[in-house]
Amino acid sequence: MPVRPLYYTFGNHMHWVDMQWLWGYGVLPGCVDDMLHLIAETGAKGNVNFDGIGYEKMAAECPEALARLRDAVRAGDVEPVGCSYGQPYGLFHGPESNVRQFTYGVRAVLRHLGVRPRTFWEEEFCFYPQLPQVLRGCGFTGACLFFQWTWHTPEMPRECCPLVQWEGIDGARIPTLPRNDLNVHQWPEDFDGLLESELIRELDAPAIVQWLELMPTRDWMCRSELILPRLRELMSDARFDVRPRTCAELIEEIGAERDTEVRRYTMDEVWHGMTLGKNGDRHPRLSRGCERSIQLAESTSALAGLFGRPYASWDVYPSWELDEAWRELLSAQHHDNHECEGLCGAIGYHSMDRASSLAREVAQRTIDHLARRVAGTIAAIEVSHVGWPTETVVVDDDDRVWAGRPVPPFGYVAGSEPVRPIEAVEVQRGEREITLRRGGLALTIDPARGLITRLTSPHHRPGVFAADAPLLRLGFTRDGRRDTLEGAKIISCDDEGVSIERRARSGDDLSVHVRYALLDDAIDVSFTGLPGLPRPDPGLNAGLQLPIAPSFPVQRILIDTPCSVQEVNPASVRRRKYPEGDWMTSPQWFEEVVNPFTSFSFIDLLGADGRGLMIVHDGCQQHFRDERGIRLLLNAYDPWDEQRYDPYRGHLHLRLIPHGGLRHSERIRLARAFGDSINEVAYAPESAGDIPPIFGALSVEHAHNVLAMAFFRESMKAGEHLPDWAGHRMARESDGACTHPYVVRLIEWDGEAAEVTLRRPDGEEEDVPLDAVEAGDHLRVRPGEKVPVDGTVVEGSSS
Repeated sequence: MPVRPLYYTFGNHMHWVDMQWLWGYGVLPGCVDDMLHLIAETGAKGNVNFDGIGYEKMAAECPEALARLRDAVRAGDVEPVGCSYGQPYGLFHGPESNVRQFTYGVRAVLRHLGVRPRTFWEEEFCFYPQLPQVLRGCGFTGACLFFQWTWHTPEMPRECCPLVQWEGIDGARIPTLPRNDLNVHQWPEDFDGLLESELIRELDAPAIVQWLELMPTRDWMCRSELILPRLRELMSDARFDVRPRTCAELIEEIGAERDTEVRRYTMDEVWHGMTLGKNGDRHPRLSRGCERSIQLAESTSALAGLFGRPYASWDVYPSWELDEAWRELLSAQHHDNHECEGLCGAIGYHSMDRASSLAREVAQRTIDHLARRVAGTIAAIEVSHVGWPTETVVVDDDDRVWAGRPVPPFGYVAGSEPVRPIEAVEVQRGEREITLRRGGLALTIDPARGLITRLTSPHHRPGVFAADAPLLRLGFTRDGRRDTLEGAKIISCDDEGVSIERRARSGDDLSVHVRYALLDDAIDVSFTGLPGLPRPDPGLNAGLQLPIAPSFPVQRILIDTPCSVQEVNPASVRRRKYPEGDWMTSPQWFEEVVNPFTSFSFIDLLGADGRGLMIVHDGCQQHFRDERGIRLLLNAYDPWDEQRYDPYRGHLHLRLIPHGGLRHSERIRLARAFGDSINEVAYAPESAGDIPPIFGALSVEHAHNVLAMAFFRESMKAGEHLPDWAGHRMARESDGACTHPYVVRLIEWDGEAAEVTLRRPDGEEEDVPLDAVEAGDHLRVRPGEKVPVDGTVVEGSSS
């Protein structure tokens, strides 16, 4: 029989986060040496998948091992892949964090390995629909979507071809090795029967793609001595012409002679395989707050620099402090800090604390600095870090509540003045029901059961909830029995809301507070006291769940991912595995998870006429579709954490917004107003002042669907090893005066082409065409030029 071509590549996954913390300083150098030994013994070629911070730590802690790795990369035997800074589950973190993961990671690889990353391939699940565009913008030319089963059980659609064109929601495409039956995990037995598989016979260019986690210690389950026998068998099989390649070489070679099919994977087709919701989503929830703090510090520092000296810091912009805050956060977002929370999550939380402390100090000193410079006598200054006007709340001398002057985009307002009164909440309390009313929004609570039985609005006159499906029903499973927290007690009831205690069978209480949103026609619900409830049984299905069943038939469900809004139709049964005892040695069991789906900050349940109920949350990201509506997972216990169980100790917040028709960009504004917008206040004495009492850094005009999501400055260090970086040209054109270029991140949300105007503080306007975008584009803007959006401008672009 003729000898058939057979390609082979491997990814060697390891990380400084967790592994070197817990296994010692020899992890990364040992992993490098074991990989080089495997290559020398077999002639294989492969890929190294370290976290970006790992390369930085190698430069400081084991430069000789880094030099050996650099030599292997230079020789073409090894290719760095993935190259995010902290190897996160990107789906669970914010849009700016996802971009910084790659910009910081790419810079680390360039600095320490001397090459620019070409291939995205992470061992842990990292997927969201806009990712192809972000990758192309960061210079990646290929990808692989084989995520390994380890503590989690991720799923991607399986293909019967060696290569696809993975398409993002904007139309950006990147050649990608898909998930297929020739993907091999790190266990030698995964080779059993592989070479006789149907796909090997059918494909003209089959490719075996394997994950390894090499560490040469007897206590570890993946090391070269265990892999070598099966790999030698593969290399010497007389039936095949085995062609070792790195990932980029493989993609280029098998894609050169064939037309590849286009795949646009949706959120319904994938499964993260993680116990999202465990510990009250403590890890992604704190990460979200930390990202928000850093962005506030960045935008406020960028704003203050517009006024010239004196600066709040020594230089015009505190680059190192803010870069260090990002590095701490990006490493804290690492998948092991979340997935292996019981092992190393505490260290990740310390990193978040450091990041938040750095950011808060920068923000507060800058806000105090602005307050001192504002002209006239002021009582307070409020600063916003979002790219559109945000309303303020003013309480007058008679304790009446008003909406105040809006804070301009990325700006501040001093001594906000009342603009419109906020209508007071009318309270009617009876024995059988409590009714709260403001304007056209009316809420009824059953005090005996502690449930919201009715919610009416101008958009839903018959009521948002069905009579047989009231809101605030809660339940979790403990010792195999369902506990529905039936006991209810009204603690307080006034125009500021209703406080309820819901009692578990154990006698422990969960506190629920219901109130009207101050500035929106919405109801806010908060839950406190997760740590006081008994630990639920293991798994997602046993966790504390909140059903939400509208009275209208739900025809569509919209959710947001880090950089876009998506429609989902959850209709799948997924699997999640757990250990029975010790995570390394005990038997494992599976649970079936029915119709799961996720959202970053909101779920919008729509009826046939487009009206609906939008549920905005501050971090409860795991949900389930059921016959009547959905269920939110508020808390769960993950057996991978063994006996470590530490639920989030703060408030879990939800906002219920009955609405008519909405655009995606409006949904994003509503979600950010609840969860991601911060107004910081600083008080200052009377001052002569030299800056105005109200000021915004920029505004985006003439395109409602485009929102400015970030505003910051970068130092020239950011352009190191990037010859086409925009800052280099700016510095040349300004004779070296421009050392901290401004960056504006614009994202289009409605899937519509647009041309926006960026209005600068001096009143000048610059047109920015967005004629090539469908949704969620990023661009780097230099005022004074038109910037085409081609998916290549996140990092290293001339624009």
